[in-house]
Amino acid sequence: MFVEFFPVVVTAYPADEDHAPLLVDPAAARMVRADQVADGDTVLASFSGPQGRMPAADYFNDQYTARPKPYDPTCGCGSCATMADHEGPVVDLGDDNPWDVCDPWPAADPVLIIPAA
Repeated sequence: MFVEFFPVVVTAYPADEDHAPLLVDPAAARMVRADQVADGDTVLASFSGPQGRMPAADYFNDQYTARPKPYDPTCGCGSCATMADHEGPVVDLGDDNPWDVCDPWPAADPVLIIPAA
């Protein structure tokens, strides 16, 4: 079994009016690379932070179900084009989300998910 270390800080899910209540058990949360997110996984957070500091969980206001599909920088959704100049592989976690646009990620970026099964 291969274990990958992600140098990030996972904080508690925010309990405020800006974040929808979790519809899944947070104890099942797992950290994976964006290119390892599977169809049906619940996407909870990305990780960002100031340069030189350990990234912290940046929870989305509403979790969503991943529906990965091939990344197409010319799809016209308005989101995919933002990653067109990214050096390295990009994955698209799908457009079945509250924003109704594609969700492109650098393939190696950490994602906090609840696995589908």
